[in-house]
Amino acid sequence: MNIKKTANLLLNFTYRRLTEIFGVIVFIAGILLLTSLISYSPADPNFIFPENTEIKNILGFKGSFISDLFFQSVGLISYLISFTFIFTGINIFRNKEFFLIIENTFFAIVYSIFGTLFISYFYSDTFTLYINGNGGFVGVALNETFLSLVIKFNELISYYVLIFIIIFLFAISINFNLFKIYSVLQNFLNLFNKRKTKNYTH
Repeated sequence: MNIKKTANLLLNFTYRRLTEIFGVIVFIAGILLLTSLISYSPADPNFIFPENTEIKNILGFKGSFISDLFFQSVGLISYLISFTFIFTGINIFRNKEFFLIIENTFFAIVYSIFGTLFISYFYSDTFTLYINGNGGFVGVALNETFLSLVIKFNELISYYVLIFIIIFLFAISINFNLFKIYSVLQNFLNLFNKRKTKNYTH
C-alpha cells in the first residue's frame, strides 16, 4: 500500500469537498444579500432609526440593517455586488478554487468605486429615500474630488467610458469568459449538426 499516494488522495478529496462547501456558503450569502436588497424598505430599522419594530424586509432585522448598510455606503451598485458573490460561489464550487473569492472581491471593490462615482454624478437624485443618494456616501465623497472635474471635461465620453469600465470589471468579477461561451455554443452547434446529418443518413 502506497501511504503517500493514499494521503495525497485523501488531502485532495478533503480540499475539493471544503471548496465545494465554501462555494455553497458564498452562493447563499450572495442570494441572501440580493434578497435583503430587493425587499429593502426605508421605513425598516436601520443605523439612524433603530427603534422601529415593524420590519418589511424578508430577512427581518438583520436583512434591514445589511441592506441599509450597503445602500447607504455604495448605493445601487450593491445589486451588482450580490450577483458577484452568487456567481463567485458557483465558480468556486465548479472550479474548486478558494482564491476566487479574493480575486473577485477585489474587482467588485474596483467596479464599486467607478459605479458609485458614475451613479452619484449622473443619477444623484434618489426616489427610494437613500439618505446619501443613489451612489451612497462613497459616491458623494468621490464626487467631491478631482474626479468630478475629469468627468466635467467631457461628460458624454466620460458617461460611456465609465459604463464600459463598470461592465468590464463586473464581467471579470463573475469570471465571465466570452471565449468559453463561444466554445460551448460551437460544441453545441457541432453536436446539433452531427445529429441532423445522422438523421438524414437514416
